Amino acid sequence: MNRKNLSLQKNGNRRLNVMFGDFCYHNRQTVHERYVPLSIGLIAQYAKQQFGDDISVSLYKSADKFLQQAIQTPPDVVGMSVYMWNKALSRYVAKRMREMFGNDVIIIIGGPSIDSDKEEQRNFLQNSFPMVDGMIVNEGEISFSNIIKKVLENRKTVFRDPVDGLSYLEGDNLIQGRPNPFTMDLSTMKSPFLSGLLDEFMNSDYQPLIQTSRFCPYTCSFCVSGKNRGKLRGYPIEQVKEELNYVSKKYADRPYMPMYMADENFGIMKRDIEIAEHIKKCKDDFGYPQSVKFYNDKRFTGVSRTILEIMAKQTQMGVALALQTENPLSLKASNRRNITDEEIDSAIIWAKNLNLPVFSDLIFGLPYETRDSFVKTLNRTIARGFDDLNVINLLLMDGIEMNRKDFRKKHDIKTKFRIIGTCYGNFDKNFVAEHDEVVISSDTFSYEDYLEIRFLGFMFFAVFNLNFQKWFFQFVRHLGINPSDFFSRFVKPDRSKKWPQGYIRFLDYLKRTAEGELYDTREEMVAGAKKVYEQNGNEVGESSRLNFNVGGRLNYLEKDWTKPVLLTHINDLMKGNLSDEDRNLASMLIDLSERERINLKKIDKIEPLNIAFDVINWKKNKFKDSLHNFKMPEKSLNFSIEKDQSLIIKEFHKRFATYNDQDYYHKAMEYIRPRRLMLHTMSYL
Repeated sequence: MNRKNLSLQKNGNRRLNVMFGDFCYHNRQTVHERYVPLSIGLIAQYAKQQFGDDISVSLYKSADKFLQQAIQTPPDVVGMSVYMWNKALSRYVAKRMREMFGNDVIIIIGGPSIDSDKEEQRNFLQNSFPMVDGMIVNEGEISFSNIIKKVLENRKTVFRDPVDGLSYLEGDNLIQGRPNPFTMDLSTMKSPFLSGLLDEFMNSDYQPLIQTSRFCPYTCSFCVSGKNRGKLRGYPIEQVKEELNYVSKKYADRPYMPMYMADENFGIMKRDIEIAEHIKKCKDDFGYPQSVKFYNDKRFTGVSRTILEIMAKQTQMGVALALQTENPLSLKASNRRNITDEEIDSAIIWAKNLNLPVFSDLIFGLPYETRDSFVKTLNRTIARGFDDLNVINLLLMDGIEMNRKDFRKKHDIKTKFRIIGTCYGNFDKNFVAEHDEVVISSDTFSYEDYLEIRFLGFMFFAVFNLNFQKWFFQFVRHLGINPSDFFSRFVKPDRSKKWPQGYIRFLDYLKRTAEGELYDTREEMVAGAKKVYEQNGNEVGESSRLNFNVGGRLNYLEKDWTKPVLLTHINDLMKGNLSDEDRNLASMLIDLSERERINLKKIDKIEPLNIAFDVINWKKNKFKDSLHNFKMPEKSLNFSIEKDQSLIIKEFHKRFATYNDQDYYHKAMEYIRPRRLMLHTMSYL
């Protein structure tokens, strides 16, 4: 945009109207994905500290509400937080603002999607957001206040000289102000929670985000934080405690809602122990939070262990040891170093003693990764004692180093597009949809490899994260059958054999969902989303989040054929050498899984199960040894539900009871955390 044509008028004596947007989609599938707009809340809070009554600020998550208010009270300055899940929606809002107000409004974007690379910034402004005035690079508080200061001084000369922290175009030239590094003193930042700025959102169905520190010291090139360079800093701890008290009181009537920690490595600072103790105290004092989601420090130090000891009953995830890959070349290309094998084994043994689950993410599609190297890592991860496993397809998104053109070219990376969940819809007759850009091949793996790993990834997630027949598959592993071999046969059976029709229908549904989620271009993806929207009467369809959507169906809606199919496959894989004892054990473990899973729609009393193998201690031992080593005199296994667990399940059902079965169980997979809450507690009578 040509700054010479900027025709903003002076404010006179009225307050400068500043509107902030951190937009999300509002439909039946996104209830669990709406969060308090902490990022723009912090920037607005800091601006109010600097300029007081000279400005008025307002925050929005709804694009419709934002535009309606803008018509009533035209803004002078607009700030929008942009990320992959709201890029198209933010672009639509920016375009509408420019159409309505021309150059009488200054539009600024920021957020994790803004790259530090000069050419990426130029491309983003020219091709994605040509209608905006500029983008903030790095943290937003100081940079955005620099813009407001210039507007208050002289609106006509805002872009006459570079603005610190801002990049903008002058014709084809990218003008960059001096960068504001990640070094802001957080003691100068007051709380948007305590000021009441975020009250509107906490009084609705938005879930709370808490940030106690800023900056990630790790430089992973597949992550938006990997490009950042700066200093690890914490907010004043007394302010953090006051925020926790304030938020806990606000949500005390909704104890089932989780609290999310926005820290990228909670436990990286020694003082995080004191914060963890206070979070636990909030639960004791106010009944909230019952569950907390956070990523512990990737190094998993003694501080992280102490925090998990304190929050053992609140943590959603347990011990997070996110490996991403174990291919040495892939790690090097990702600017990443994992903790050692000895540290992993030590962490798993430690977690076993506390009965905490151990979780890992693995990313398929990284440079130098092959189908065989990744499958080897999958099998090895489970054999080492990891309880939960999430396979992620590498996404190329704005703001990560791997998204840059040179990187794509170097590794011959090919991509396709898919819809993000149900992030699409009509806005004043304008259809908008968000996309993932998925790596589907490189110079070391093919598209066929990608599809195979997509199916395997779903099965590993369904079993080791969503608990689909986990007892059975851990037993199978000790018969010498790799999980990947069983899963490959399960999703692609010999169809010349006679299988239950329900099983075949499920496999066809899985295949359609996995292969139908990809589009060659973004334009085709948008057209596909629009078709689904219109076919559903201008309403979203099923979520494109395959793991949760299909996983919920597999766990709750496909019980009729599960047992005969699993027993047939194990017999075939053992080539007829399955002993009667092992067949009976496999059958019993399938029954155990069905009894262990709670009926979410009607909590039933489950009859005890007579059992001669100590499955409770087998699980506590992380399934390291064969179940045969846990033989015991026959006992009755009891199934019960804890009080807090029952409360969360009943609140979930109350909220989603009107959903159809597919959506209901999909929501359960995403919403009820930790997922052990969906399982009965087992004990011996």
